[in-house]
Amino acid sequence: MKGIHQEISRIERSHDYLWSVREDLHARFDNQLKAHFVDSVLDSIAEGYEGRINRFRKIFIEMKAVEELRTIAATRPSHLLAA
Repeated sequence: MKGIHQEISRIERSHDYLWSVREDLHARFDNQLKAHFVDSVLDSIAEGYEGRINRFRKIFIEMKAVEELRTIAATRPSHLLAA
């Protein structure tokens, strides 16, 4: 978990409007799924929201990401599981 926090710190928060959501998702799912996969799910869901990401959009993006990550984790795909 320490490595992902260093990586998140490296990302300029002024350019990543979803940094707080990203941190929460990593805290919840990195023990189940690979970290890069958690990022890719979040990023793909966020692409569906046009314009600047505001608080309300963050809520919807996080809800959809959590739902998708839970579903994927429940199926236990071996190639996506955390080591």
